[in-house]
Amino acid sequence: MNWLVVFILTVLNEALIEYLVGSVQVMKPYLPLLSLATAILLTFGFGVSLFNVFLGIEIRSPFWEFLLSAFIIARLSNYLNDFVQKFLGSK
Repeated sequence: MNWLVVFILTVLNEALIEYLVGSVQVMKPYLPLLSLATAILLTFGFGVSLFNVFLGIEIRSPFWEFLLSAFIIARLSNYLNDFVQKFLGSK
């Protein structure tokens, strides 16, 4: 179940980026930052803390908890994008 939460957020983050700005060539250098921005919105919006989900711990500051979780989700969505482009021949 824990991995399902991460997978869903990662795929959702990647889908949002691809559908909103994926085909805009001028935005290509900014995609990692846009991915982070959408991941921040998702983790804060859904209140998902990966530290709590996987480690069962809470960071004292919910802000940092969600922000660090967003960094993880954003990076995983970048890896997902690379995987899809390399192995499935997308773009």
